[in-house]
Amino acid sequence: MELEDEYAEAKEFVRSIRFDRSPAGYKVQFFEMTIRALGGLLGAYELDRDPMLLEKARQVGDSLAYAFDTATGLPTVNVDVNSKSKEYSSRICIAEAGTLQLEFKKLGQVTGDNKYTKYAERANEAIENGERKYKGLYPAFIDSDTGKFDSSAELSVGAMSDSFYEYHLKQHILHGGKEPKFMKRYITSVETVKEKLVKKSESGFTFIGKLVASESGFSDEMEHLACFYPGLLALGAKVLDRPQDLVLAEELARTCYTSYTMTPTGLGPERFGFKTKEQVNEYNKYVYPGSTRVFNDDGMGGVDSRYILRPETLETLFILYRVTGDPKYQEWGWNIFLAIEKHAKVEAGYAGVQDVYSESSTSNHIDAMESFFLAETLKYLYLLFSPTDVISLDEYVFNTEAHPFRIIK
Repeated sequence: MELEDEYAEAKEFVRSIRFDRSPAGYKVQFFEMTIRALGGLLGAYELDRDPMLLEKARQVGDSLAYAFDTATGLPTVNVDVNSKSKEYSSRICIAEAGTLQLEFKKLGQVTGDNKYTKYAERANEAIENGERKYKGLYPAFIDSDTGKFDSSAELSVGAMSDSFYEYHLKQHILHGGKEPKFMKRYITSVETVKEKLVKKSESGFTFIGKLVASESGFSDEMEHLACFYPGLLALGAKVLDRPQDLVLAEELARTCYTSYTMTPTGLGPERFGFKTKEQVNEYNKYVYPGSTRVFNDDGMGGVDSRYILRPETLETLFILYRVTGDPKYQEWGWNIFLAIEKHAKVEAGYAGVQDVYSESSTSNHIDAMESFFLAETLKYLYLLFSPTDVISLDEYVFNTEAHPFRIIK
């Protein structure tokens, strides 16, 4: 990108940071620091090979390691790096407990210190050994002291669970396919998700819903967060030669992209749902003349109308383009980029949009730009239009925050 001066300035800032210290009384979030700070430093080291970056990554890993001081080896949600102690609460979602393996295994590999790999493996097995109803579906919450799942928690690939499912396949890739247990877990999970969570709306949109608390019902809503899943399926189709998964990936990607094109702004809502024709007709009776119809004639519409600059749909488009070479995915990505430029760009950067169904330019912004917009959304857009040998999927695997790790050969 020819941003050498900016990168050098950023490195000097990183050099000045003490990752083993934080403001008094501040609790560090284990998950966020793992995927963003540890993942970011390791990804930068993989591309740069500056020993300073590796030393800072080790500092982060050592500071976070206190969270693993539990009966099961599952981490706690927070850690106090000053007192070198973990948080008391043991309830943790599986996205937090199961999205550390790439980072700590990569840290173990590049430092030659196997203790980091052991942290990752112990947490892996604690989750896998937890008793659950379906082999390939995991309740959203687990107890880090007992290793027991909360059987009343929802079953989904969305919030609280998403990246856990991602790391089955990505651990298989990171290890160069040399640990088949991760491939088996991924395939079992995919088949169970297909059976229990993948549905088709009356108008033909394939989507991923969720089984709500205690399986008391099925929610026919899809989260933007779940739009990573078609990209995961496409990556699995490529790596494991599962062409049937690519078909499903493309169907789901169409649904995720349509969640953008169905709105006046061209931006996708945080959650969207599906109604039958009869339900849409009933819904339309209560829409005021001249107001926006959230559910269109296809029965698809926003349920949570915010757009907070999320990357998942663009992540999927990037992977699908790399796997299939179909230029329509570049076209779809470009359309999303134009919508972001038009509706999310502000004087100081980019802001989330409060209501994707409103084209107001004065009162529709959320006063926040999430860090994943830079780490993921813009990175996937850049790579979507880059030559395919730039961070090749044959050489690298991305952590859940889009930081590239070299595949261990």
